[in-house]
Amino acid sequence: MDKKKLQKFFNTNPFKGFFKKNRLRPPGAVEESKFMELCIRCARCIEVCPYDSIKRADIFERLQIGTPYIFAEEKGCYLCMKCPSVCPTGALDNNLKEPEKVEMGIAVINQETCLNFKYYLDEKAGITEEGLLCSFCYDVCPLRDKAIVMEHFILPVITDECVGCGVCTEKCPTTPKSVNIIPKGMEQKELAGFYYRKLRINAQKKSSKIKEEYENKTESEVKKKENISSFGVKPEFKNNFEPMDTIDEWEEQ
Repeated sequence: MDKKKLQKFFNTNPFKGFFKKNRLRPPGAVEESKFMELCIRCARCIEVCPYDSIKRADIFERLQIGTPYIFAEEKGCYLCMKCPSVCPTGALDNNLKEPEKVEMGIAVINQETCLNFKYYLDEKAGITEEGLLCSFCYDVCPLRDKAIVMEHFILPVITDECVGCGVCTEKCPTTPKSVNIIPKGMEQKELAGFYYRKLRINAQKKSSKIKEEYENKTESEVKKKENISSFGVKPEFKNNFEPMDTIDEWEEQ
């Protein structure tokens, strides 16, 4: 096998890299290590999502199998804010209601492939050949003129107000995508959870810290999770809901 084929094989290996760009937890997700403790894979967030944005992690996700993810390249989060309130264990913050306070990640624009940046540079260089202009990321952003602005009326720029919903990534017309979402915690070693394998955290130290935090909790939702059994009476959670047949939010055209 030559070098290029070998490189392609490793880059497309489905078991490669648990923590990737454009793969996000739903709005309100707590830090990853706690999320994996609290999430019971009940799928309530998946069922209540009116845009079908939240998916179950499949077998290739190993430890994360069954937990909720948003794969931004397929479908971004439209910030309807229905999922945080239905989480029964607190894996998603039940008190989160404002889209502006979501922290899923942050968008990053690749200026080398973005059509507008290429057009702008060509124009400055005096290149008069046909060029393409695009404003999808700006037009579809739920927080337009806050999370993303247009400089010189043509260049999309991401601001600190970006919440990482991934709608811009979903709608970006270039291949590969010119706008990608860096998930919450990816750039921070201490928040990378089970994923960021390039920054291997001292497992023993981390386990001790988690154990200490766990033992200090008396009436936590983690205790409820421990008591769940396939036999007898199921424990009651504070957030129960019934799936809606219709939605009152705007739908994607």
